[in-house]
Formats: sequence, C-alpha cells, structure tokens
Amino acid sequence: MNLSTQQLVRYGALGAVAVVVASAAYLLDRSPTAGPATTADDANPPAAATPRVAAKPATTSAAPTANPDEPAVPNAAQTDQVARLLGDARRLAADGKFDEAKAALDKADAVMPGSDDTAAARREIAALSTPQGQMTTQLARARAAIAQNDAAAANKALAEAEKINPQAPEIGQLRQALQEGQQKETHRNSRVVELLTTMREAIARHDFAAADGALNEAARIDVRDPAVDQARIELTRAHDADRKSKAER
Repeated sequence: MNLSTQQLVRYGALGAVAVVVASAAYLLDRSPTAGPATTADDANPPAAATPRVAAKPATTSAAPTANPDEPAVPNAAQTDQVARLLGDARRLAADGKFDEAKAALDKADAVMPGSDDTAAARREIAALSTPQGQMTTQLARARAAIAQNDAAAANKALAEAEKINPQAPEIGQLRQALQEGQQKETHRNSRVVELLTTMREAIARHDFAAADGALNEAARIDVRDPAVDQARIELTRAHDADRKSKAER
C-alpha cells in the first residue's frame, strides 16, 4: 500500500470515529434521564417572590348601639322633676282634687315615660278616687286630728266622711273619741289655769319655791300651752325683782 492509500484509510477511520462521537452526544442529549441544559437564566434564578400577607384589620371595640326597646336612662334633673310631680299628685289626691292629680301624673309620664314610680302613684290615686278610698282618707284625717287635740280638723274630716257614707260605724266611734278628747282637754286646761293661779299667788307671797313648783307641774301637763310660756316669763321677772330688792337692803 502506497502512502496515499494509507492516508485515505487513516482519514476514513477518523471520520468514522467523529460520526460515532456525534451520534453518542446526540443520543445523550435526547435521553429522558438527562437533566435540562443549564442556561444563564438557570444559573442566576430570579429571587423568590415574597408572599404577600394580607393586612389584619384593626380590632376596635364597636360602640354599643342603643336598644330601641329599652327605656332611656333618666338624668338627675328628670328624676327630681318626676319626684316633685308625684308628690304634688299625691297631695292633690289627698285633698280630693283628682283631676289635678291626674294632670300631674301625665306631666310625670311626659318627662319619664314608663316610670314604675309613676305607675305606682297612678294606681294609688286611682284607689283613693273611689268612694271607699275617699272614706278611708277622711277617717284617717279624723283620727290624726283627734290625736293632736285638733277638734276643728276632726269635725271637718268626719263631716266629709258622712257625705260619703253616713251609716259607717267608724264615724260614730270617732265622734265619741273626739268628745272624750275634748273633755280631757278641758280638764287639762282647767288644771293648768289652776296651777298658774297658784304660781301667781305664791309670787305675791314671795314664796318662789312654791311658785316654781306650780309652774313646773303646769308645764308637765301641757308644755306647749302659751299660757305656760307667759307664766314662765312672769316668774323670771319676779325672781329678778326679788334678788334686786334684797341686794338694795
């Protein structure tokens, strides 16, 4: 084999090897087990996007809403005004002025609607406005007047009670009590007058010990009697005059 022939054989072998290498590279590139080709972008991947957290709404306490079914809380001025109106209503009802008492209750309802106190007063006054309620009121007045030795007020209350029910047994009983009370009052007054007379007689004798004793006994019977107060002034002046007279001797 000459030189040219050897060169051709060598070149042919090299070409076959090149073909085999290229084929192998192609097959490796197409193999499913092979990873993807690394690119510039793959080498420098973009920064991972930071997940956005939803902002938590601010927690603020909700303002309480008024319940339309609940009554409004009254202030101090309204409470005082209603108390005055209820007092007026009761006094008017006690005097038998029921229409005026009802008007006062209506004003109280306008100031404080739905008040339990106003409702209670309305029930009381409604009961007083009945004949039985009026009778009870007049009899109670008569008893109080008799206890205080107020014959005029007792007679007035008993007269009003007779207009409602003249046959009520309480009227007769109270009239008897009034009469007995007047008799006792007359006796007390007489006794006070007697003791004050004794006091003045003792002053005239310059017996101030006896005068003091008579005045003290009169005061125990009725300390509120104006005659007793006047007698005390007289006795004090007599004491002063006696001491002055003794000092000048």
